[in-house]
Amino acid sequence: MPDQYLRTIRHFNRDIHLYLFASGLIGFCLFSGIYSLLFNLYLLRLGYGPAFVGQVNAIGGLAFALSSLPSSFLGSRWGNRRTMILGLSLAVVGHALLSQAEFIPYIHQQNFILSMNSLGLLGISLYIVNGYPYLMRVSSAAQRHHVFSLQAALFPLAGFAGSLVGGFLPGGFAGLLQLSLDHPAPYRHTLLVASLLLTPGVFALVATAQETRQHHEDTPTDAAPLPLKLILLLSCIAFLYTASEGAVRTFLNVYLDDALNASTALIGTLAASGQLLAIPAALMMPFLVRRFGSIRTFNGAVLCSALILVPLALIPHWAIAGLCLMGTMCLAGIRRPAFTVFQQEMMPLRWRTAMAGAAATMTGFGYAGVSLGGGYVIEAMGYRALFLMAGCLTASGAAIFWLCFRHRDDRGEAGYG
Repeated sequence: MPDQYLRTIRHFNRDIHLYLFASGLIGFCLFSGIYSLLFNLYLLRLGYGPAFVGQVNAIGGLAFALSSLPSSFLGSRWGNRRTMILGLSLAVVGHALLSQAEFIPYIHQQNFILSMNSLGLLGISLYIVNGYPYLMRVSSAAQRHHVFSLQAALFPLAGFAGSLVGGFLPGGFAGLLQLSLDHPAPYRHTLLVASLLLTPGVFALVATAQETRQHHEDTPTDAAPLPLKLILLLSCIAFLYTASEGAVRTFLNVYLDDALNASTALIGTLAASGQLLAIPAALMMPFLVRRFGSIRTFNGAVLCSALILVPLALIPHWAIAGLCLMGTMCLAGIRRPAFTVFQQEMMPLRWRTAMAGAAATMTGFGYAGVSLGGGYVIEAMGYRALFLMAGCLTASGAAIFWLCFRHRDDRGEAGYG
């Protein structure tokens, strides 16, 4: 299996490698990495509670969702490459300014946090929505499951390093500044460094070829009608299956810090361990698809991600929380690329960017709903209720997907790649 991966990777073209480099930086700095670990803790140090943490993440999710369809239209008009460059540039600016919220007068601070977080996630929306059809264009059909699984593995690999750095770097800044870790300044400096480290990713995208190649197997007629019902169905499933991951990624570090009194270093270590375990899980995706089919691979990962929230809800211990975090990251590494290739290959070429935009929109709404509602659920009923509700929503998404698509594997259509 490692030999097969190495042989496949050697045939990746330059554009794929540059895109994967940018994706790795995003994993290290933002998703799964430094920002993912520390941003909520920074908000706590600024004096905010779980309700505002939920609001911030919800508004960010809404910004991501509402900008996803416009991102797909912009990508169709400007081209996926140029839109990605714009998006990652906005992400650098938005997250860098967000890290400096401590200097904003308190009367304006909340609005500033919400605005800059939304700007950063607008940029990420432009990048992600156009990244999937871009990868479909620059890779061959035989490479796709490997390309997307490698991209999914890069996020936890980079996130592993980012979580370790994010767990210990605030302590280093605290020592230099002679402040305790209850002060926001160490987190501010760490988040600013993470934002600026995204800049080489922008230059990597600029270095990609101006025009992407189009493969012959991907040339359905330009007159293919919009498969609206299929797009809506897949988008609704994306909305539901994000509930469990959204609850864990948004609130688990808050849960460990606020309810279980875990140290920042322990939280970073647990997150880093989850990222490390997610790497082989993501790399296994093409082989799981070949063995079980894309339907069973995707749906099994979704169902398991719902079930592991049960012990998290019922057993208040940092070790159980850490195992749930690790399991969620592993399953996400399988689920994301499997679903992405599935929904992209079901679309005619001209509608792939629209499909990516619609799925990203509903994913953003899913994260926003969990984040906004989760903060209030925690304050009203506690963390247990949030985790159980999120698990039920994800399980319902798995049931709908299975009912609608289970016969595709039986006809042998899922064994591609």
